[in-house]
Amino acid sequence: MPEHIGQAIARERLRARLVDLRKQRRLSSDAVTARTHWSASKLHRIETGSVTVQPVDVQALLRIYDVRDSAEVSHLTDLAVIARRRQWWSGYQLDNEYRDFVAYENEATHITVYQALQIPALLQTPAYAKAITSSVAGKKPDDHQLQNLIDVRMKRQSELLARMSGSEPPELVAILDGAVLERRIGGADVLAAQLDHLVEVSRHDHVRLVVVPLSHGVRPSLGGVFELLEYEGTGDPDVVLIESPVKAFLVKDGELTARFHDAVDSMLEGGLTRDAAVEEIRRVRDSL
Repeated sequence: MPEHIGQAIARERLRARLVDLRKQRRLSSDAVTARTHWSASKLHRIETGSVTVQPVDVQALLRIYDVRDSAEVSHLTDLAVIARRRQWWSGYQLDNEYRDFVAYENEATHITVYQALQIPALLQTPAYAKAITSSVAGKKPDDHQLQNLIDVRMKRQSELLARMSGSEPPELVAILDGAVLERRIGGADVLAAQLDHLVEVSRHDHVRLVVVPLSHGVRPSLGGVFELLEYEGTGDPDVVLIESPVKAFLVKDGELTARFHDAVDSMLEGGLTRDAAVEEIRRVRDSL
């Protein structure tokens, strides 16, 4: 395969192509399952990308869709193989939606996160992460499931930093509502160390911090949290993670993800950036 792609993109490209091929052949789902002897739910899971596909199943579908181009058969089979490879997150207990998000994030060329409630996960210190996760989940700091989430969060950070040191570094833009800096999660000492960490990471060439002060009034997405993932130069669609205390879910629809781009543009226009953002962080730090 001429380009390097990961598990999430491979699955999405394969899913989309298989759907396109079935529609081009004007075959109904029932017609396909009748020939494969699969359940309707199996084909549905394949076409929605909720499961990985065995290479042999891909080849079976390609025969039904009368795909005779050996290059395309090889390409789609390779995508199936890549999509099924174990990755670092495979060893953690994650629900399907969050697992898919981690996979998409691991391949994004541009990551934009907006937080109105806490420091973004990709920039949290371990102590801050434990304090906020324990509070949101309503569990004791030594809870096993809680530690699992924190470990994944720290691994996401280390993987991102490793990619930033590579030949094609991703860009991270973190937009922080001003209240995030003031909220004493974990106490003054934990917050102070967290703000010091923000100042430190702001020096990284591929990290951009933006602070939207409370004095700037209401901005789009105020009160919400999301992470926008982009894949520049690949043609792959953007992905947005929307978080809530109950559940996180992914948005892939182009019309919907475009709205998040609009919200980001508005907040970037009205926020403090570069030296001004760092100055605001230091001002809050000095007031603790």
